[in-house]
Amino acid sequence: MDRALWISATGMEGQTRLTENIANNLANVNTTGYKKGQVHFQDMFYQTLATTGSATADGNSPVGIEVGSGSRVSAITRDFGQGTITNKTGDFNMAIVGDGFFEVDLPDGSLAYTRDGHFHRNENGIIVTDNGYPVKGFPTITTTATSVSISETGKVSQTVDGVTTEAGQLTLSRFPNSEGLKPLGSNLYGETPASGSVTTNTPGTSGTGLIRQGFLESSNVEVVKEMVDMIAAQRAYEIISKSIKTSDEMLRTATNLK
Repeated sequence: MDRALWISATGMEGQTRLTENIANNLANVNTTGYKKGQVHFQDMFYQTLATTGSATADGNSPVGIEVGSGSRVSAITRDFGQGTITNKTGDFNMAIVGDGFFEVDLPDGSLAYTRDGHFHRNENGIIVTDNGYPVKGFPTITTTATSVSISETGKVSQTVDGVTTEAGQLTLSRFPNSEGLKPLGSNLYGETPASGSVTTNTPGTSGTGLIRQGFLESSNVEVVKEMVDMIAAQRAYEIISKSIKTSDEMLRTATNLK
C-alpha cells in the first residue's frame, strides 16, 4: 500500500504539469506566433519480483512479475505547426507561411528568433520588434519613405518622394530541429545544441517559407482541444487521488487488525 501511495503521487504530479501546460497554452491563445506546448509522459523504473523465464518446479516461468513505480513528464515540446494567417494592415506586419524565423538582435549582443512579425520602423529607419530589438535580416528603411512593399521572397522596396526603389533583401533563419529551441519569452526563441546550427536563407529557398506582408500568424492553440485535454487531466487527477484514498483506507484497516 505504501508503494501505491508513491505511485499515485507521481501520477498526480504529472497531471499537475499537464494542467499547467494547458493553462499556459490557453493564456497565449491570442499571442502572435505562439507555438503550443505538448506534454509527454514516460513510465518509471520497475521492481522485479519474479524474473521472466526463471526456473520453477514445473519448468520455466513464461511470465514475470514487474511492479511499476509510476510515471513522469519526460518532455514538454513545442508544436511548430502553422498558425492561422490573419489580415493585419501595416507595411511592417509580416507572417511566415512555412518554415523559418525572423532573426533578432538582443541588447546583450546575442541573437534570438521569432515567428512574431509585428514590427515597427524606429526613428533611424531600423525595423524593430515591439520591445525595440532590431530585426537583423531586414534592410534599413529611409525615414522619409511613404510606403514599403515586401514580396513573397523577401525583396523590400520603398517609395520616397513618389519614386520606388529597391531597399534590400529580407532573410529568414532555419534550424534542423526547431523543437530544440529554448523559449526566452517575449515571443523569442534561443539557439541550443539540440536545435542545431542556424542557417540563413532567402524566403522560398532551401525549405524556408514565404512572406505575407499585411498579415500576422496567430497562435496555433486550438481552444476546444485544450479544454477537452484539461477535462481529461482533471478526471485523471481525481481518479489517481481516489487510489491514494483507497491505499490509505487499506493501511488503516491493516493497522487496526488484531
